[in-house]
Amino acid sequence: MKPTPSLLLTLLLLAAGCANPVEEKVTSTWPDGSPKEVHLTEEGLEGHEIQQFHANGKLHLRGRLVGGQRDGTWNTYRENGQPWSQVDYAAGVKQGLFRTWHTNGMPHIEGQHEAGQRTGKWDFFDDTGQLNETLDFADGESTPN
Repeated sequence: MKPTPSLLLTLLLLAAGCANPVEEKVTSTWPDGSPKEVHLTEEGLEGHEIQQFHANGKLHLRGRLVGGQRDGTWNTYRENGQPWSQVDYAAGVKQGLFRTWHTNGMPHIEGQHEAGQRTGKWDFFDDTGQLNETLDFADGESTPN
């Protein structure tokens, strides 16, 4: 039997001494029977973690839903396992870090959200990692730096 990524994650959490039991529920599968979406609920934690997988078994998306809304850090990954994006949420609204990467793994965009709006300085990089542009967002409006 081939271990699934979610099974490996569960075993890793248990091996790390996680005191709270984790309940895993596969909510959809790929045609070959491998998990497409898994919900993880940990006793004592609000909401549940969502994990979605590419058809090749690699993790595509991971984040926590609380009250049906995104909360905390949500990460997405490309089919080759490279990171694609990292976005922080509070009660379903973008709040905090926003980061994306180019297909080669180099940084693409880095910035912050406040109450769902871009705020402060946002950096934009080319695919070699060189800074192309910085925009400053004040009241949702951008001005070049």
